[in-house]
Amino acid sequence: MARIPTNLSEVTPEWINDCLGTQPEGLTLEPMGEGVGMMSNMAIIHLDWKQGVDLPDSLVIKIAAENDTNRAVSQQFNLYLKEVSYYRDLAPRTTAGSPKVYASNLDEEQNFFLLMQNVSDYRMGDQVSGASLEECELCVDFLAKLHASFWNNIEDVDWLPHMSNSDNARNMALGCEVGWTQLLDIFGEFVPDSINSRREDYIANISTLQEQLDQPPRTLIHGDFRMDNMLFGHKPDHAPLLVVDFQGPLKGNGMQDLAYLMSHSAKTEVRREHEKALLQRYVEGVAAEGVEGYDYDTAWNDYRVAVLYSWTVAVVIAGTMDPANERGFAWMSKMVERNGIAINDLDCLELLKEI
Repeated sequence: MARIPTNLSEVTPEWINDCLGTQPEGLTLEPMGEGVGMMSNMAIIHLDWKQGVDLPDSLVIKIAAENDTNRAVSQQFNLYLKEVSYYRDLAPRTTAGSPKVYASNLDEEQNFFLLMQNVSDYRMGDQVSGASLEECELCVDFLAKLHASFWNNIEDVDWLPHMSNSDNARNMALGCEVGWTQLLDIFGEFVPDSINSRREDYIANISTLQEQLDQPPRTLIHGDFRMDNMLFGHKPDHAPLLVVDFQGPLKGNGMQDLAYLMSHSAKTEVRREHEKALLQRYVEGVAAEGVEGYDYDTAWNDYRVAVLYSWTVAVVIAGTMDPANERGFAWMSKMVERNGIAINDLDCLELLKEI
């Protein structure tokens, strides 16, 4: 098994040979852009093969983040373990599309690498500008396939934590509590007073929200289903949508992914006008994939809980991570702003009185 690079300079022709069993005559590395893969370090590898070698002329390498703050968050939440394990164990069990992985490895210190299909010719979603209706529809169709593949069929995956009563759940609650101050310091202008005034009530109820989102039917949750992780096809040989960054998967209610998408990534006007139709599309989508008994009213109730819980994720991201650059600040601020508006639009704070 190939050794794990600690930085991109260790990606050499000899290392490629260890991964693929064939050594290129040369390679060049093209680091990926600002704000992409904030929890990891990524680059496109352009490869020069001898004539007749049937391997791609470019691949993507993904290794642990160089940013110490974001790397520490990744290790605390076992993000690298989860992503390597997803591609190894779960990707073969679903038709929901993700890039092909050619080689991977992970050590006990959670250093890792993924050598992946280069899908940079797809169009990456933009969380700053926000998801259009057409993009939301493609994402909903993806989620219907992903969730139906694991509907009430995920308990056998030991490395995958539950939404509640797990180390991941406790870390999320703690991260929200300690991160709220940094959230206000950096992104305070985007935090509604209505939410900030309920800070203590909200934090006290995180575990209850987690438990509500961890009741059967359980499925595989992507966990970071936002636009910057979406790759939209626009060529004849492309899939309609590929999704990347499976660093935060969980066992729980699939509505968490849909609410996370709609309240963090969708344009606010798109969410306001189309969220009920998109929710209906999801319900019909999982039914078409063979899921029985999940109706719209249940989905709507779950959705409101998940929109409210998505605030925990927003606080953990914006309150414990380093935005690193202007692009990182831009998408984090949009995430906080949209989630706050959605919580108020849907009267989600009323749920704190009910639980």
